[in-house]
Amino acid sequence: MVRRVRSGALVAYRYWSQRRVEEFAGENGIDLSRKKRAYTSPKVPFLGQWQITTERTERTRYEVARRITATVGHLADKALAEPPPARVASGRGCVEFALYSGAAPRPEVLLHTRDRDSAGRRVDVILFGSLDNTGYRPGDAEGPGRTPSSWWAVRDLLASRGREHGWGDDEEMAMEALRIALDPGESGPRPAREPRESTLARIADCHWCAEVYLDIELDHGRWHLAGEPGMEDAHRIVVGAPLWARVGGQVPLRWPHRWWTRRPRPAARGNGLAGGVR
Repeated sequence: MVRRVRSGALVAYRYWSQRRVEEFAGENGIDLSRKKRAYTSPKVPFLGQWQITTERTERTRYEVARRITATVGHLADKALAEPPPARVASGRGCVEFALYSGAAPRPEVLLHTRDRDSAGRRVDVILFGSLDNTGYRPGDAEGPGRTPSSWWAVRDLLASRGREHGWGDDEEMAMEALRIALDPGESGPRPAREPRESTLARIADCHWCAEVYLDIELDHGRWHLAGEPGMEDAHRIVVGAPLWARVGGQVPLRWPHRWWTRRPRPAARGNGLAGGVR
């Protein structure tokens, strides 16, 4: 089997959580194991019989992501375009990776991206994960950022997978997650295109997939967003944990190897109508 890959199809994972991927697959009936294959030849006189067994114990990240996407991709891809709540979501766009100082003794990571729903309204996606699942280090950012007073609520939200958090109602928790994602840090606000002090990287064309724990449309009569920088047009807030985030990743083309030469078709001698072959 010859594998031909389109240009730009090389994949680089900026985030990969093996534990969450395996838990998500197990809970949704997605088999990630690889089957053992055996090939046995027919019995041939004087030559006996031979058997070939092939086995691989682990799938590659590409294979695992492709298997999960084949099962839930139709739900994840349209999650942000449809009304909430979503349980799994995916998207492609500019993603900011930033340090988050929470319950862990060392900094964690926060992924923040924005999208638009089918009506053109803003959707903020905030994902909390482990820095160990990235290739970044705390020293890659200018500073660690501030530890929010709600760090324990974020911890409980992730640990319970959205069932409890203790920070008021779900809308209050979603607003708090957005404030954390937009917090400029000790250095104060900066111009819109300038990274915050806790920013590790901004990836312009990043594909992400995540479990969703909160998916809230804001009650605009409840919140006065005009006075909070970066929140003026906030409408929907999605909070969860990333399964993976990658760059590249177009689907490769697989073509079977030809062991023979295709012969050209002979020219047509007639069309079966008048004047054709009788």
